[in-house]
Amino acid sequence: MGSKKIDNEDEIVVKKHSHTLRNIFIVILFLVIGTGVGIYGTKMYLESREEPEPDVQEKNSGPDDITNDKQTKELVDSLYAMLNNDPMFYTTIGVSVSTMDNTTKLTFIYDNLILNKKNTSKEIESLWYGSDKCNYDFLVDTLEDGTYLEKCTLQRLERNLFTETNKKIFNDELLDTSVEFKPNNTTKCIIDSEDNNYYMCGKILNESGITGALESKFTINKVTRDEDGTIVIYEKGYLKDNRSTVVNENSQYDNYYLHSSDSNQYYFELRNADNLTFKHIFKTADRLNYYYAGTELVK
Repeated sequence: MGSKKIDNEDEIVVKKHSHTLRNIFIVILFLVIGTGVGIYGTKMYLESREEPEPDVQEKNSGPDDITNDKQTKELVDSLYAMLNNDPMFYTTIGVSVSTMDNTTKLTFIYDNLILNKKNTSKEIESLWYGSDKCNYDFLVDTLEDGTYLEKCTLQRLERNLFTETNKKIFNDELLDTSVEFKPNNTTKCIIDSEDNNYYMCGKILNESGITGALESKFTINKVTRDEDGTIVIYEKGYLKDNRSTVVNENSQYDNYYLHSSDSNQYYFELRNADNLTFKHIFKTADRLNYYYAGTELVK
């Protein structure tokens, strides 16, 4: 009987020892799992507080700012030169090549060709000795004292330069060069009767009596290039009106300012914050040759 009791006590001790080991194992297991979860959670929390790496797709989602890019400066300068600071580009309704009429394009291209010295000179005789005119109502040349000379000095421009420039600047081949036109109040261009491959342009009487013009005071403040190569030039500024019909010599004001060419509200003092911003859009098919596509007011 005594031996059996001892065996039972040993069995109880073994069972207690087994339970203890199992409990210790469970505690260690929970400690390991808890430590792992804690480390993982801490790592995830710290990573969430770090600045995320910039996503390549997000970085390229908008146009690149090339305002100060030296590699594209020459290209941007050449595109900006296309506009020639012409006031017609600074209208609140915007400018579209598709709605530009033939005379406007001829006038714009004339100014561009003269600016780039694509003209040659031609002299024709006055109608008679002492006359103030030559054929086609061109005015004779005069000396500083007003003395009439016996000739009119004209500018000759190849008509095909008009179509070529129209294609280059506006990407448009529709231009009628069979008509005469007046690029301004004091100039007329006709087809040269001796060689109809040329326009012949000279001074005429200013029948309107209006002198002066709108003067652009816009400057570039930003340039961008999109993924398809489109370049947009942003300009901010104003126009100064020097036309004689507007400027009053007896006025107390020295300057007449406009925010846009289609505005009739004059300002005699301007704040930079009030100036308008326009964006000029230039497109390309090959990233080498660009053309003017239009202008919009930035609202």
